[in-house]
Amino acid sequence: MDRIGADAFVYAKACGLYARSWIGLRSRPLFAATRLQDLWALLYAEDVPLLPEGLLARQIERKSEERAVRSFANLLSAYDSCDPVSLALISRYEYANLKGAIAALSLRNTEEPYRVDIGRFSFINWKKWPDLAAMTRNTVVSWLDAVPEPPDLVAMEIRLDHQYYRMLWEALESLSSKDRASAEKLIREEIILQNIGWALRLRVYYGMDAKAIIPLLAHGQRNEGECAFLSSPAVAILEKPLDSWDAWSAWKYAWLLNPHEEGVPWAVDPRWVELSSDRYLYRLARAQFHHAPFTVGTLVSFFRIKMLEVQMIRVASEGLRLGANEGQMRDFLGDDENA
Repeated sequence: MDRIGADAFVYAKACGLYARSWIGLRSRPLFAATRLQDLWALLYAEDVPLLPEGLLARQIERKSEERAVRSFANLLSAYDSCDPVSLALISRYEYANLKGAIAALSLRNTEEPYRVDIGRFSFINWKKWPDLAAMTRNTVVSWLDAVPEPPDLVAMEIRLDHQYYRMLWEALESLSSKDRASAEKLIREEIILQNIGWALRLRVYYGMDAKAIIPLLAHGQRNEGECAFLSSPAVAILEKPLDSWDAWSAWKYAWLLNPHEEGVPWAVDPRWVELSSDRYLYRLARAQFHHAPFTVGTLVSFFRIKMLEVQMIRVASEGLRLGANEGQMRDFLGDDENA
């Protein structure tokens, strides 16, 4: 199929999938379910498996993620040659698969862990499990040829994250001006917000200072170059006192922060910031989905929308497993449900 025909087909197909996604108002039945078995029956045509609740919840979440990936992969299959940004996006799951595999190997566990199958878009040779060097040979992660010890896992994961976001941004830069304009805002904001959330976690939970944090940010080591804007908002908050609202109130991204009430002690809450970031990105994806049809931007927005669907199902599943009621789950989501 030529590019023009493929773009038209993909946009029409994506619109249909979007309309049937469990997001926005359509997510309400997820939180009205009173049992995990009911949630399964709502989502899948298959019989409910006979599993303990913990395993059933995990199976629901895995199937939702697999279905989201399959939907995206099916859209990409319409093209004779996929654009580099979409290929980078779907590789997000391969990087996650690799992290899980390495974590298992570092604990001397040779049983292959669960992974999300991305089909022909996989670049790891999983048939070579558990030989890590053979699995990564001649790939973009060929540098990862030895299993790290558990204390070194975090450093390895950070390097993989950096590589993923560097690849994503470089893929964006390689697009035509029309395609880049359609996709840039969502990708740019995701990297900026990811850096902000990561910087706050490192400060609040690990007590790290600016000197230690900057190299751990995506594009942080390029902070003086042309990509400085991707890490500079996070760098700007590395010296701010964590318990002073006045120090944060004029910050460009102050809308991410947990609420402040005059006279009540306040401190930055990284989890609140991350949830606010997710809500913003999901609203942006939905707003931009129809903004530039027949461009890469449609695929980028669709990918983020399906991530929202997976999150909605995960919250519903975990909420039922933990005994949360519908109101508690809605409170956790905030305005995600109506984004």
